[in-house]
Order: sequence, then C-alpha cells, then structure tokens
Amino acid sequence: MKILIACFSQTGNTEQIARAVQQELSGDHQVDLEKIEEVDAAGLAGYELVFVGTPIHAGGLSGPVKTLLENLPSSPGFAFAGLVTHASDLYSKENYEKGLESLASTAEGKGIRYLGCFDCQGRLAPAIQPMVQESQGLSDEDWAKQMAETDKHPDAEDEKNAREFAREVLAKM
Repeated sequence: MKILIACFSQTGNTEQIARAVQQELSGDHQVDLEKIEEVDAAGLAGYELVFVGTPIHAGGLSGPVKTLLENLPSSPGFAFAGLVTHASDLYSKENYEKGLESLASTAEGKGIRYLGCFDCQGRLAPAIQPMVQESQGLSDEDWAKQMAETDKHPDAEDEKNAREFAREVLAKM
C-alpha cells in the first residue's frame, strides 16, 4: 500500500508522532513522510491512505493544514486519518476537540473515507508560552510546574499509542 504522512510541526511534537507511525507502517508498505508545506493537494493522487499531522492552534487546525485540506478535491480516492498534538492540560477539552472535529467534518465534506484521529499531549511552542500563561492567569511558579509536565510529551507511551493507532487504521482499510 502507498501511504503518505503529511505533517506540520513547529516544536517537533507532531513530527515525532508522525515518525512513530512511519516506522510502524514502513515494514510492509511504502510510506512517505513529507512536510505539509511541501505537499500539494493534487500530488496526493496515487496514495491509498493519507495521514495528516497537525498541532492544535487556538482550538483549530494549523494554518498550513487548513490550506491543504481546503484544496483537496472531492472524492480523491484515498482514505484519511489524523495525527494531532495539543497542549490539552492548558485548555479545556472542548478547545482541542474542535480541531479534531474539523478533521472529520472536512473529510466528510470532501467525500473522503475518514478512519479516525490519534491525539496526544505535546510541548507548547516557546514563542506562545507568555501569551498562553497570561490567558490562563497562572503565576510564574504554577506555569513552571505546568510546563514541566507538558514538556514530557510526546513520550514513549504516546509513540506506542500512535503505532497502535496506525495498526488500527490499516485494519480498517
């Protein structure tokens, strides 16, 4: 089977999960891992399965992933699954679930068979940490504790779970 993993990653979180999925599937399949910025929607022809990796940004998908998904043709002939990282401990569950839901609704709207989404905690990009700390109203001490926990992910257990998800997706094909 020909599989593409198209991934947008600012901190390395999503790429780490994408690489775990690539390693899991590469033994028996042709698996290409590409940066989302290098993927053209028209270039997806010929793939049977496409994973799209993205962090959650402000409750939604990252801009480059939104652009790719908007440009997908209707009924492109491949199945689709998501790989998502988020700073869930810093936000309400509803915040990142909106991003997860948008993957499913985009697939449905484009007539693409949606096979599910893997999500896990990830490190928060340093550039936005002050803004998030302020929005959460956390003291420097509480913020440091929160970042110490967040910075542990993705971890080996997250990678293991991503590999299991990849096997589950293949079983649905």
